[in-house]
Amino acid sequence: MLTLIDKIVRAVALYGGGAVLAALMAVIVTDIVGRYLFNAPLNGSLDMSIVLLVLVVSCGVGYGGRTGAHVTADMVTTVVGPTFEWISGIGIKVLATVVVSIWSWRLFVTGTTAGRLEESTQLLNIPFEPIYKALSFGVGLYALVLIVETIVLIRRGSIPRLTDESIAAGSQE
Repeated sequence: MLTLIDKIVRAVALYGGGAVLAALMAVIVTDIVGRYLFNAPLNGSLDMSIVLLVLVVSCGVGYGGRTGAHVTADMVTTVVGPTFEWISGIGIKVLATVVVSIWSWRLFVTGTTAGRLEESTQLLNIPFEPIYKALSFGVGLYALVLIVETIVLIRRGSIPRLTDESIAAGSQE
């Protein structure tokens, strides 16, 4: 179960996030070259950059959760025993799953509302509906990660982290 979710979040982050990041880089480079060499900046580059940044975040939320990149506070774990740490870990995972699931659902509803109201960016009129729904998908994927991690924590007593490729292949410090 954990292997499957790892493959999914890695693929979404690597391929989806990578493609969107490449598009963002192309927009920024085109805007800078046009602005400084030809005195003709890319029209709507701010709108495109904001939308692409949201999509990059959407692709990376689940992967960040699996690799342990999100902020956590482990102040109590050194004082209390492993049983309390296990029980509180389950409680926190369940609470986080509920909150993140509600967040994903509300993003989807907001996207639907934005589509109905025809909300869009100011300059290029990029519709907000698919952006909200993509973000809802990314946050929903993180909720799925939390569900799987909760099940694994209950069964095994600990959750093995997904190894981040940048650390695994990085420098040997």
